[in-house]
Amino acid sequence: MSQNEIKDKKGLGLVSLVALAAGQVIGAGVVTLIGTAVAVTGRAVWLAYAGAVVMGFFIILPYLILSSMIRVKGGSYTFVAQLLGEKMGGLFGMAFTMNVFATGMIGLGFGQYFAALFPGANVRLVAVITISVFFVFNLLGVNFMSKIQNVLSTTLICGLLLFVITGIGRLEPGALDVSAPDYFSAGPAGFFAAIVLLVYSCYGYSFVVAYSKEAKQPKRDVPYAMVITAGILLVLYSLIALVDAGVLPIAEAAGKPLTAVAREIMPLPLYYAFVIGGPLMAIATTLNSSFTVFSRPFHQMTDDGWFPKGLARTNRFGSPYLILTIIYVIAITPIISGFSIQMITTNTVLISRVADVVAVCAVMMLPKRLPDAWENRYFKRMSKGIFNFLMGISLAVMLLCIALSFNSIARSNVVVTLGLVAVFFLYATLRQKTGKVVMQKSYELQ
Repeated sequence: MSQNEIKDKKGLGLVSLVALAAGQVIGAGVVTLIGTAVAVTGRAVWLAYAGAVVMGFFIILPYLILSSMIRVKGGSYTFVAQLLGEKMGGLFGMAFTMNVFATGMIGLGFGQYFAALFPGANVRLVAVITISVFFVFNLLGVNFMSKIQNVLSTTLICGLLLFVITGIGRLEPGALDVSAPDYFSAGPAGFFAAIVLLVYSCYGYSFVVAYSKEAKQPKRDVPYAMVITAGILLVLYSLIALVDAGVLPIAEAAGKPLTAVAREIMPLPLYYAFVIGGPLMAIATTLNSSFTVFSRPFHQMTDDGWFPKGLARTNRFGSPYLILTIIYVIAITPIISGFSIQMITTNTVLISRVADVVAVCAVMMLPKRLPDAWENRYFKRMSKGIFNFLMGISLAVMLLCIALSFNSIARSNVVVTLGLVAVFFLYATLRQKTGKVVMQKSYELQ
């Protein structure tokens, strides 16, 4: 038996990949955003969430198709660098590493929900402890971390289903009557505004591409994990939104987080079980997988010479412990110092959306730049015509979401984004001139 065969037998299967994908995408957004969406579209919010999931699926479609062709070692950085060239890969990779700052925000979210459940708890202390625990889990390797994720994701789904099961039998008369005045309360504009608001909580599962390195059968299981996760989101989010807007009068649900509605419809013991199994687990699963997802491009960029080579060292579990430590320090330092992490993440959110567009453009080049990968695709019946059509739809949906949300983006965000792009371009140019950047082949045609 070859070394690759041995590695595949010990790798991540479909169930683990679904747990990682679902855990990454089901975060605090479903809890916090839903009330705002109810405020602009009323009881049609469940239709808006269904629409957001469908739009989210088209946004991640390039990642799904790409993962059916190659196994990538450095996440999305790998295929951008391989398909668009060295300098563009460096720019994209550095833009992606900005996501690291979100780790601290995720930890603070956990601390805030924990304090709501246990008044008097120190939010920042809980956040640091939680981030520290998942930091250690990730140091112990992807296989160990994925086993933890399986348990957390199962608990998460059960917690959210508890909300649905408790409320579905208490829907008010007319909750499903789409012609009622409570539906589409702000007209078509409000409905589409709700979709745009919700879509950004519906496509984080594209990050599962980062685990193709450990997947047993990546070209089959990674795409199917995305499809299954999309199905889970479509059913679960739609039902949650239906209950959230259909049990109480709209005025009592509008602008309120999911926990506020849960407190009204659930007995106290069930409410505690829901908060632990729902919001807390939603944040925990995202935090657990974020360390590996955010470290993958960083690790490959280090191997390629964009950063000092010494940072790529791994421990006996195969974890890049120095890179994970850097992510950990970035996450906890603002929490300990009291600095506003939200200010950082708000000012860098636009660059993540621009990076998504670059990633789609890279995938569109795959059949031409990597013909062997195209010939070895898992979905053999997909012609180049269908491929180009799907990529065009994905790019159009992504640009539409950016355009529709542009009015909500502060002009200062645009300025910061342009400034960061300029800094990244300057760094990539200067680093490249040193001769230290030597691109490694970081993909396999399995």
